[in-house]
Amino acid sequence: MKGCWMGVEVGSRTRSEVPTSFPQDVTPAERELVERARKEPEAFGHLYEDHYHTILTFLHRNTSDVSLAEELTSRTFFKALRALPKYAHRQPFRLWLYAIAANEMRMHWRAENTRRSALASLQHDVKAGRVRFHSGESQADLEDRMRRYSRVVELLGALPEKYRIPLSLRYIESLRLEEIASITGKRLGTVKSILHRGMKLLRKRAARKDATLPPPPHLSLVEGGKQK
Repeated sequence: MKGCWMGVEVGSRTRSEVPTSFPQDVTPAERELVERARKEPEAFGHLYEDHYHTILTFLHRNTSDVSLAEELTSRTFFKALRALPKYAHRQPFRLWLYAIAANEMRMHWRAENTRRSALASLQHDVKAGRVRFHSGESQADLEDRMRRYSRVVELLGALPEKYRIPLSLRYIESLRLEEIASITGKRLGTVKSILHRGMKLLRKRAARKDATLPPPPHLSLVEGGKQK
């Protein structure tokens, strides 16, 4: 099951090895572009353009703060550029970027002791025109949906660190179990166990705070006056 918050079947596959190779997902065009970027820094700009919004959206969904997400995205690509010689095409470039972005988020969580609430951050960005919602709902329904979703973001952020990234990658980003295992460097069986335990804990905490677990709201990040 992909993209579901509730009633989720974590998976039925029994293999427990860590998937480290996805040759069928690494396209010749991507391989060629990466090889060019190793020698021509300007070629890295094409990789940046191809994957920037994916990584920015992932980080924003976990922070509800556009400015913070942009800062972490910049760090992610800076570190990716520096580490490019070590990239070995064993996984798609986007999964490699997810792993770097996830690590940047972990370091931020560990260093940041005080943070603005997810709702306050989202409301601020909506008022500033940096986030736009796409829905036919009434304004009241949208505000309620934003409050409920922000509450879930905060609940997710309050979980033990080992649960946060895998849950986000699975139920918000809708990545395959094998992809999550590759990004986190964990065995498939371990990923399934983490997702099962993490979702159980998230449901329990959500119930205590009368929060539902909706899918991410349909929204767009607005950069430089242009909608993405």
